[in-house]
Amino acid sequence: AVRYRSASLGRDIGGDWYDLIPLPGGRVGAVIGDVQGHDTHAAAVMGQLRIVLRAYAAEGHTPATVMARASVFLHELDTERFATCLYAEADLSTGVVQLVRAGHIDPLVRQTDGTCRRLSVEGGLPLGLSALFGRLEYPVETVELDPGQTLMLCTDGLVEQPGVDLDEGMHTLMELIRSGPEDVRDLADRLIDVAEERGGEDDVALLLLRRCGPGLRQSGGRLQQRVAPGDSEALTEARHMIRAAVRAWGAAERADEIELVADELITNALMHTEGPAIVTLRVLSGPDRRLRVEVEDSSSALPRRREAGESGVSGRGLLLVDRLADVWGVEARGGGKCVWCEFLVPGRD
Repeated sequence: AVRYRSASLGRDIGGDWYDLIPLPGGRVGAVIGDVQGHDTHAAAVMGQLRIVLRAYAAEGHTPATVMARASVFLHELDTERFATCLYAEADLSTGVVQLVRAGHIDPLVRQTDGTCRRLSVEGGLPLGLSALFGRLEYPVETVELDPGQTLMLCTDGLVEQPGVDLDEGMHTLMELIRSGPEDVRDLADRLIDVAEERGGEDDVALLLLRRCGPGLRQSGGRLQQRVAPGDSEALTEARHMIRAAVRAWGAAERADEIELVADELITNALMHTEGPAIVTLRVLSGPDRRLRVEVEDSSSALPRRREAGESGVSGRGLLLVDRLADVWGVEARGGGKCVWCEFLVPGRD
């Protein structure tokens, strides 16, 4: 459910916007943003920024890259305006959501029992400013929505009130969500009605994304990243994805082991094959909950263990995999192969 309310003063036009972007592989991108100012120029900048965000996301870039490229675009637009933005990429089959924040207020999650919590997303500088200051790093936060849970993205016009602290405004909003209707459309109507009653000089954009499905909790999650040879940016983002997923899926106790093994498999694929490495992380349900790491490449040559020697700088990779993973193996995949490993991780209540 999406809603927009224009400002009650001035020209009734501003830079707030929302967007929902269909993506390949059963994913969707949800965007909420706010361009500085309340005039026709802010609206014009917003329109251009909305288009490039949609284009970068549709091209298949990771959430962090989408945000960084949008910041560069806004900086090169030669306008004095900056913009805050929140981008959420959701896998509709697993409920896994990757969040990137550029100076925007945090998202909220309404639980199945009606309680509401604030998601603390580390974030980076607003769009335009991060390019200006050369700080284009946008950390990715990974969460998993259970069936019945609702993710809420909004602009600050729904939160900020004259003379009221931002944290107090967020608390008031969370109470409204907690006591509001269960249906997302009715809830969106209720929130925008409150904003209308309160008035104010700022416009408001609101996006609610609820995961449908049975009331019982479903385990599982899946994330995938493509790393091309020589693409250091994609390699860094793959490492960030692994770190965030391990934390989000309750495997923090084994984080160091999982990250080290995954990094070793990715490095081997890039060093010993000519094509890209496809990294997939997923949670396997069953009697024992396991996190599975897969690295696929285009070479049919099987990996082999080598003795590194006392002064050798390579040859220890498979030894590390064998020692740290609970189980690992190799599968044929078309003209290439997939090296996989699994880690037992504690279940979650």
